[in-house]
Amino acid sequence: MGTIAETIFILALRQSMSIRRIAVLLILAAIPLVIAIVSRLLGTEWDEEVTQGFIQGLIFNTGLPLIALIVAAPVFADEIEDRTLTNLMLSPISRWQISIPKMLAAVAIIAIPMTISTFVSVILVFQVESYSAAIVGAFGIVIGTIAFVSLFAFVGTLTTRAVVFGIVYVFGFEALISSAIPGLKYVSISGNTLSILQELKPTLIDAPRSGSNQLPPIEYAIIALIAVIIISNIATVWRLKRMDVH
Repeated sequence: MGTIAETIFILALRQSMSIRRIAVLLILAAIPLVIAIVSRLLGTEWDEEVTQGFIQGLIFNTGLPLIALIVAAPVFADEIEDRTLTNLMLSPISRWQISIPKMLAAVAIIAIPMTISTFVSVILVFQVESYSAAIVGAFGIVIGTIAFVSLFAFVGTLTTRAVVFGIVYVFGFEALISSAIPGLKYVSISGNTLSILQELKPTLIDAPRSGSNQLPPIEYAIIALIAVIIISNIATVWRLKRMDVH
């Protein structure tokens, strides 16, 4: 991406890695791992329903989007509110060279601890084919992280209250409504991510393949996630171009 983009990436890493934010991120990322470790130490036997609730509900429907919100929403929102984005906006560089490095920095900060936590947690929880399931789970974290960061970073360019919107979205839509109302998994980032994981490793995600609680078809899920990522990033660049920096 060039020297300018690399510099912005490094600066974005530093700005996002405040002690409080990283502490919250690590605590949230560690929750599934702590549960899995304690369960293994106690010799607890997990049935299929509990295992699926752990992976789908705790990690992908709640944990990942919440962590992505905490890191990605302030990527632009904080700088807009503090007016520290002005210097970058007045520089003679393309807007995508501002937005893409910032979002990649957010993806790195989220994906590293969440991938490690998910990988180890799945190994501890699964008794059969645990390593292959853990690899697929970690892959899903990366996919979901990119999609959530793209969405939340864009929302951060629209309002400084992006976190409020995100909390309603994460707990209201991803964690509750999309799981309760048939068909809404088709417009859920978590639902489409889980669809890909189910295709890659059915033992990891054992969701119904028919009926009201089924996940979207794999072909649709891939297109939907790509669309969210591309449209969100294009919209972010468009928003930065139209932003009043004076």
